[in-house]
Amino acid sequence: MPSDVIVREYRPMGVRLSVRSDAPEMVAAIEAGLARYPLMGVGGALSIEVVVHDDTVDDPGWPRVLPADGETELTVRIGSSTATLHYATATAHIDVAESLCAVPDALRLLAESVFTAASVRGGQLHAVHSALVVHERVGLVLRGPSGAGKSTLTYACLAAGMGVCSDDWIYANAQVPAGSFAGYPWRMLMTQDAAARFPELAATATVPHPAAEGRKVPVHPPVAQQVVTATAAAVVLLDPSPTLSLSAVDAHEAAERFWAPALPTERQHLSHAWVAQLLDRPTYVLQRGTEPMAARWTTASAPAHTWASAWVSRMVPTTSWASTPARSTASIGGAAR
Repeated sequence: MPSDVIVREYRPMGVRLSVRSDAPEMVAAIEAGLARYPLMGVGGALSIEVVVHDDTVDDPGWPRVLPADGETELTVRIGSSTATLHYATATAHIDVAESLCAVPDALRLLAESVFTAASVRGGQLHAVHSALVVHERVGLVLRGPSGAGKSTLTYACLAAGMGVCSDDWIYANAQVPAGSFAGYPWRMLMTQDAAARFPELAATATVPHPAAEGRKVPVHPPVAQQVVTATAAAVVLLDPSPTLSLSAVDAHEAAERFWAPALPTERQHLSHAWVAQLLDRPTYVLQRGTEPMAARWTTASAPAHTWASAWVSRMVPTTSWASTPARSTASIGGAAR
């Protein structure tokens, strides 16, 4: 490995991120991920030091990830590679095995885990486990329990020509009212069962992933459909019920449905007041049904929700919903992409 230390500074979402690394591969992984996030007025700072060690015998390596979040520090292990974040000092040390330097996804996970945890714990950033799609400047947050079809619907929107901000995690400045988000639109990751419903993805090679199913299908949205930041005009809460329907919900039901699938990090760091702000806009429940999404789903079927129904009618008409649960590996916002 090169002995020269690389020093870089970035401003993802406005956080001052300082990096010292023995591994040029880690710098490349950060520049392909964290460094691409735009300025959003988020404050705070984080220093990351990266060193490389020789491989150990029987190192399980990627994609087995073992996170442990405590009061004073976060530790994420991938075999003998370890990322440790010290909350009090906003400093992180990443000790990475030489073989792991050849796995950009693993390096990104280590760096993004400590970045997200530091910013969320520090009160600068909110991480929300939801997708966000955009059509004609209208942003729609998609949220639901595992297996509700969030990634499938996001890809259906992409295939129908809509923009994608994220299929998994979205991020907001915690110091401003809820509604504006940044996402990771450069790549989506779908379960193999979900991707199998789209013939055009049949030949796409899978990549290892720490989620329960072990491998995912990567999708790279066209540049013209990549939306880095978007404002949510409405929220759609996905329900894996067998009947296809779209209906508006009141604030009480919206809050219950929002919090039901919340991950531990969301329950710990998202305030009920902030979520109420987010839901203080048109909010709908979309029961996914078991039939393919059909063009017959028109404004006539839900006259009180004209624009939302029009959105649904634009989904890929021959695509049915995913039904295989996909669990996140950890309560680290955005880490397991």
